[in-house]
Amino acid sequence: MSSNLFQPRQSGFSLMEMMIAITVGFIVVAGIGYLYLGSSQTFKTQDSLSAIQENSRFALDTMSRDIRMAGYMGCGNLSGITPNNITSNPQIGTPPALPPGLQVFPTGAGWAAPAGYSRVAGDVLRVSHASSTGVTVSASMGNQGANIKIGANPGNFQAGDVLLVSDCQHADVFVATTVGNGTPVTIAHANNFNTSNNLSWLYGISPPPAQVYTFQQIDYFLGCPTASWAGGQCSVPVALYQVINNGVPQALVDNVENMAFLLGVDTSGTVPPAKLVGAYQSPTTVAAANNWANVLAVQVHLLMVGGPANDSGSNVAVTSQSYTFNGVTYAADRRLRQEAIATIAIRNRLP
Repeated sequence: MSSNLFQPRQSGFSLMEMMIAITVGFIVVAGIGYLYLGSSQTFKTQDSLSAIQENSRFALDTMSRDIRMAGYMGCGNLSGITPNNITSNPQIGTPPALPPGLQVFPTGAGWAAPAGYSRVAGDVLRVSHASSTGVTVSASMGNQGANIKIGANPGNFQAGDVLLVSDCQHADVFVATTVGNGTPVTIAHANNFNTSNNLSWLYGISPPPAQVYTFQQIDYFLGCPTASWAGGQCSVPVALYQVINNGVPQALVDNVENMAFLLGVDTSGTVPPAKLVGAYQSPTTVAAANNWANVLAVQVHLLMVGGPANDSGSNVAVTSQSYTFNGVTYAADRRLRQEAIATIAIRNRLP
């Protein structure tokens, strides 16, 4: 008998079998690719939304702390005390008057951007207030040009700081020209950084004793370094900047496309004011009436965007979509946008 009878029969794939295998393979690969693209798109969307929400919370929390303190003057506030302001370097407000604790410059009108930066969109917010705690004066001033004396320096006051001294009936804002390190600590207010050597009052230890506070004027604006700003576009992400006492702007968060405010105003017209919000008005309306003293609350609106326009990685939406904010409609693109809103009461103006 032939030995070929015990050898298995050898044969390859038929054409039909090969076509079926290739088709099944394509289907499997396409399915895996679809799942990958879907997962990647979901990840990019969630990552963009997370960044928007995190930036929104940080920006609103930071601004809220300053807005709540607007107009705080130690044991008094701007509704009861008009501080004497002798600052010149840095200059806080426009001597001799201070801003009214809180002011909004509609679309930046009347506000000058810091050197090296451009305001690119939205309103500008300015808040002025003293620090939450002060240091008690340890000796009475002999004359209005005398140094202020405090027993210790827990506030870590330094030369060049903007300070406020107040006894609940009078207040002065000045730049500390020197701060001693002895006992007592002496704080000078010479005219090399102030418009005058003299304060408006002889602050002392008579009840209530005067106290010294750190004083801040804080501006918030949406900006771009001027070197990166050309043709209406910023080559780096537009940021929300904070400027303290006309110093160097600090970027708080990136990718804030616009900023607007509504102001809760006491419209009762009574004397003394009812201190109840009667209407929310635009900054333009409040500015036209010079009604800043009756602003009791601030509603902040921030338009957050998922990334800069010149970054293709910001295009995470499936389709292009336009967005309208504060009457401005933005051209349709694939970047995610979200409006963040917070309403903050000004503590020193409420009952």
